[in-house]
Amino acid sequence: MKNILKKGLLWCLILSVICTIHPVPTDAAVKTTKLKAPVVREWKKTKDSRWSILPADGLEYTVTWKRVAGASGYQAKVEVLDAGEWGPWRIIKTKKCSHSEAGSTVARSKIKVRAYKIVNGKKKYGPWSKIKISRRWG
Repeated sequence: MKNILKKGLLWCLILSVICTIHPVPTDAAVKTTKLKAPVVREWKKTKDSRWSILPADGLEYTVTWKRVAGASGYQAKVEVLDAGEWGPWRIIKTKKCSHSEAGSTVARSKIKVRAYKIVNGKKKYGPWSKIKISRRWG
């Protein structure tokens, strides 16, 4: 009976020592990856048949950017110059390396893009690209 009691106390002591050891934080255990800012190319005039309702002039303008290694997707901020005033920034989330704007009333448009990567279920964002402003469309 004394042997069983000694073994039980020894196991309790071992468990208490193991529980007092502090675990390594998960952020330190995960390899961090630095994302680069995407390089945004020039806006180009395109026509896309995917639109169910085409704009009045049937025009669409597309901007593309270079793929970032290790990125899960991209977040883009787009602002359009309509009727002489810049509108608010719109946030667009995409996994593609392009974005299109359609419409005959849009005079100019500007965009900036950043890549993100999902680490431990949370999005880690890279830096914003330089702002790319379109030329006069009309």
